[in-house]
Amino acid sequence: MNSHSATAAVLLVAACATTAAAQDEGPRFAEISYGDVVASQLEIEDDSLVDGSLYKMYVLSGVAGDSVTISLSSRDFNTHLMLTDSVDTVLEADDDSGGECNSHLTAVLPTDGYYIVYATSTFRARVGEFELSVQKGLHSPGSTAVCGGFFETKGAVAIGDSIRGNLGPPDQILQGSYYQVWDVSIPVGETATIDLKSGEFDAVLVLYRGFASPLTMDDDGGGACHARLVIEGPSYPIKVMIRSGKEEETGEFQLRVVPGALPVVAESQCLP
Repeated sequence: MNSHSATAAVLLVAACATTAAAQDEGPRFAEISYGDVVASQLEIEDDSLVDGSLYKMYVLSGVAGDSVTISLSSRDFNTHLMLTDSVDTVLEADDDSGGECNSHLTAVLPTDGYYIVYATSTFRARVGEFELSVQKGLHSPGSTAVCGGFFETKGAVAIGDSIRGNLGPPDQILQGSYYQVWDVSIPVGETATIDLKSGEFDAVLVLYRGFASPLTMDDDGGGACHARLVIEGPSYPIKVMIRSGKEEETGEFQLRVVPGALPVVAESQCLP
């Protein structure tokens, strides 16, 4: 059990209250059994814990002495997993034991009865696809890779937004360059252009899905030293990183998202 689980009991009090308030809409949980593998997703309409993290809950029927292994994985968000008894006492919780920011926990059930599995995220308001599996027995995780690459976002941008900001301290540094990460909302199948303009640093845009390798990037496609990406809205959540092309450059910028495809400059026009 890691440090995040120390707050789990408090979070679950809020979860119970939220669930109780939603009873008129029907139960917001599903049953799960040994051997099941569930593919689902966290959505903005899901209930949330007091820290703002969205969750889905599953009810597992168990017998005293049963050993159980539960795993939660996602490409789209840093997962967090909790197992409670029927009165929401936390038995086990985990953040990254499954490797690559996935969750993995084992437990021996103390009594006959129902248990609750919470599939949630480490950060607030994260959405995206996940896979949840429940196995009988105590099993080791499939990976021990260290969690890294899930960037905490500065905010969100959608088509029609234009944001002015500053790149530099207190922003963090990656490979020598200051950076910020923003959630991007573009309707599925709709084409949009993301522009990053700055008169003070060489602008670079990098498009990500979760912690996976970058989907695409651009340095000077907006002309001069500006960056431009033309993308089609995907079915999964995406983020865009803004950074400088040279180490520790700082300065003001404009980040905007406009509908349609603007022309991309094929050859760099950025002067040293």
